[in-house]
Amino acid sequence: MKRQEDTVTLRRKSQRILQWFFSVLLLALAALVAKRMGFNGPNKAQVGLTASFATVFLIQRIFRTRVLISQDEVCVVNAVFKYSVTRDAIAQALIDAQGNLKLKTTAGEEVYIAAYSGSLIDHYVGSADRAAEVIRQRLKAKPTASRNSTVRRRIAMSWLSEIWLAGAVICATWTAIGNAVG
Repeated sequence: MKRQEDTVTLRRKSQRILQWFFSVLLLALAALVAKRMGFNGPNKAQVGLTASFATVFLIQRIFRTRVLISQDEVCVVNAVFKYSVTRDAIAQALIDAQGNLKLKTTAGEEVYIAAYSGSLIDHYVGSADRAAEVIRQRLKAKPTASRNSTVRRRIAMSWLSEIWLAGAVICATWTAIGNAVG
């Protein structure tokens, strides 16, 4: 079992702030919509709630992207997919011409890291460069002797964002049933 203190998490601070700011803002707006429109009148609040919950789901998915570096592998969590790359499979961590951080594997594949995609101000701030340097240092610090040099791709699961997706689906179903019945 991996020890928690051996894992380094790389994520922009601005993403955390924006994630919670927009989520709270949209949920406050959803509460106002529900209070104002009511659930039984001609302007049912379920449609607004569906849109709000779906938007919070997307915000949570996009802003929860990150890189997890453990002793055995580097795990890239993007909005939809999660890539687990063994340390032996990583040839280099590089920044492309657009400012995007990528992992280049020994097999020639490139794993795009959405958490450090080129932003407008990153040219001045350099967070992608710092993240690439942290990845390089961590890969040099503890060499491993893994027999399996692979890149595994799976669907990224995030219970925090999936809750909002479930809420949006419930509200959409509630709206559809309400419109069908009367």
